[in-house]
Amino acid sequence: MGHAGPVDEALEIESRLSSLIVKVGDKNTPTLQNNLEALSIVLEKDCVKHELTVMRTFRQCVLELPWKVTVYSTLAGLLNAKNSETGEKVISLMHAVLRASLAKGDWGSVKVLMRFFGLLVGTNTITASTLIAMLDAFLAPLADGIKVSASSNCYVFIVLSTLLWAGRSLKEHAAAELEQRLELISKYVQAQAAVNQGNSLTTVFHDVPPKGSNALVHLLHIVRAVAGNEWKVDAVYAPFEMFGAEFAQAKQHALPALELPTQLAAAAFYTPSEFLQLVPSPADQAVRKYVMQDFIADTLTQLEGNRKDCGKCLMQIHGLCNEDVCSVMTTAQHPEDIDPENALVFEYMMAEVLFSFLLQLPEGLYREMYYTSLAIELRKAEPEILAGVFETMVSNIVARVQAIDVECLNRLSNWLAVYISNFGFQWAWSKWESIAGEPEDSPKHRFVSETLLKLIRLSYLDRVRAMLPESYAALIPAKAPAHNFKFTVQAMDERTREVSVAMGRCLKSKGTVDQALGILQEHYSKWEDLDDDARQSLAREMLVEHVLLLGSKTFSHMLNAIEKYMPALQKFGDSPEAKLEIAKVTEDFWLRNPQFFAITIDKLVNYRVIDPATVVAMLFDAGHVGSWSKFHYWEILHNTVKKVNMRVVQLQGRLEAAKTAANAMAADDDDDMASAAAASTAENQVAESVDHVEATLAQMVQEQRDVIVSTARHFAQLLSSDSGASGDLDRAWLHGRFKEFLRTYRVQVMENVSTLESDVFTAEASDDVRQAFADVRTLSA
Repeated sequence: MGHAGPVDEALEIESRLSSLIVKVGDKNTPTLQNNLEALSIVLEKDCVKHELTVMRTFRQCVLELPWKVTVYSTLAGLLNAKNSETGEKVISLMHAVLRASLAKGDWGSVKVLMRFFGLLVGTNTITASTLIAMLDAFLAPLADGIKVSASSNCYVFIVLSTLLWAGRSLKEHAAAELEQRLELISKYVQAQAAVNQGNSLTTVFHDVPPKGSNALVHLLHIVRAVAGNEWKVDAVYAPFEMFGAEFAQAKQHALPALELPTQLAAAAFYTPSEFLQLVPSPADQAVRKYVMQDFIADTLTQLEGNRKDCGKCLMQIHGLCNEDVCSVMTTAQHPEDIDPENALVFEYMMAEVLFSFLLQLPEGLYREMYYTSLAIELRKAEPEILAGVFETMVSNIVARVQAIDVECLNRLSNWLAVYISNFGFQWAWSKWESIAGEPEDSPKHRFVSETLLKLIRLSYLDRVRAMLPESYAALIPAKAPAHNFKFTVQAMDERTREVSVAMGRCLKSKGTVDQALGILQEHYSKWEDLDDDARQSLAREMLVEHVLLLGSKTFSHMLNAIEKYMPALQKFGDSPEAKLEIAKVTEDFWLRNPQFFAITIDKLVNYRVIDPATVVAMLFDAGHVGSWSKFHYWEILHNTVKKVNMRVVQLQGRLEAAKTAANAMAADDDDDMASAAAASTAENQVAESVDHVEATLAQMVQEQRDVIVSTARHFAQLLSSDSGASGDLDRAWLHGRFKEFLRTYRVQVMENVSTLESDVFTAEASDDVRQAFADVRTLSA
């Protein structure tokens, strides 16, 4: 056996150093102080040779292990006390990361890093005046007067989050400056609360005061409570308090000024939202609960890219808690004896944060599936405890389902279906048996029935039926999802049967488009008792029904069938009325299979057989009055609008690339070109490319505008009419979807605000319609 080479030895040292940095402070143990002291000595010695590894690992730990911020700020302080050059390198690196995070609008990282810098004042690494200057950069928009905006909401939230941890040091070294900033923040929060009072677009539950719009009020209350307790935050261990003598001799460092981003749209800023209280908790523990849930939220945000690591880290957060801060069911000998009303329970706090993120308004930070997959990982790690915790959360939300926002109910249904399907479809179904007797459009009935429909999508009807009590029969389809082909033998007269049989044989034998069109022409031309329009309509219906039948076996079959007979379908969709007829035939065909209906409509739009305006007209058809509670209609609407928006973004990217190529070519021309003729040809081609993309983009932007305005007009007309809904419940569903539309596409709504204001949300619109429009304008300020 030979000896390890120098490269292997260096890698081993770097791996050991990284492991030490990552693991330090995992638990609040009596040896933590000694461990930090020893680690700082090792890092100070090895940093010269392994600086890149040390700095990279330190950066990752601060960002990705946010609950250990008191540990890493202490470690940074110790490194600075032992070697000010090393300390300067650490804080310069983290300051550079902060500036980069600010520039790209990574608000989760900005918040975590500002907390880190806030604690550095207590380790004597930076001065109080340096931190005040950093905070003032965020508060600069308030200097010329209080004006509520999305950007200021975000900035004030970050400052308050920082003061929660930095207040103690600032009170000692810059008390007057601290109080001045708090007074300015208080004035802003008061103004923000007044502007957003009653804004239902950010309200998850309507049986309590608006929560989403009052997150700043709640956080300011927490900060004031901490200030009243000498700025002590005792939820987690603060090791820096043990190194006062070392820090007193340290050199303090100045930092460059921060610059706020200037090119970000209102929608790019984080919208502060309060954690939902879904289980009772002790009122006198509000500060500790907030601190713990804030750490949980930051961990969930910073590790969004890796749900497995996030799940592991979430279950470690309580390890750094001070004694008696919270109970932990997964480590308790008798978890059944723990009562969340009498003590903070870590698992319930964690679940509340997860569901707060899932139901966050005006939109979630991440895709819904992240929260679902994370919950699945957590339950797999602690199956006995967390199964009960998640069941309690869902049950408590469903108990308040009459008051929940419609979009949030839809998200919960999606979450629950995927969650249940990963654990053998096991659930406490017996608790919801009484729901089967409620009206079909009641929130509870619709929630459970839609969740079951999603479960059937993820499995099959008989499997789901076998798991349910018999009383659930009214909540699931009697038959498995299938097509509703119109031209069965029993339902046709003789001449219709002849056309249908001929079309069926043609398509099954892989007949061409011309052959299919020929059959339709040959047969319907003989129907002289009908006019041309009637014959054309019947031929259109026959073609669409048979193309859909040909593709009804699987999604791939459907795609191939539509693609093959696309020219024929387009020929019969030569007007808005004809396109609408194709969409309605498609809906009738998939009457018993909403999933295939949504997918087929999406493919027809892709192939331009129908257009987005067709989908909007079809969805808001008078025949759907009384069915506004059905989820799949709104799934189709969102798919359509998002497709249009995505196409606009893609074309904007193409146009930018084409212009860049044109500019580059012009620069080459100025330098040298071998052939003037070749240069001229190339320039003409590039110019034509730019002109073509510009024209296509203008057309797509107009289509986007038409879809937004048309959808808003349909909503306003239906909600302002006595015939727009079949009753109060039906109207409540429609109004809920209207609010969802406004906040989801608020950027596009604001781009067309003048048109909407003058043509749609006029005095003729109902009060609640105009109020929702006013709310979205406030939200977009």
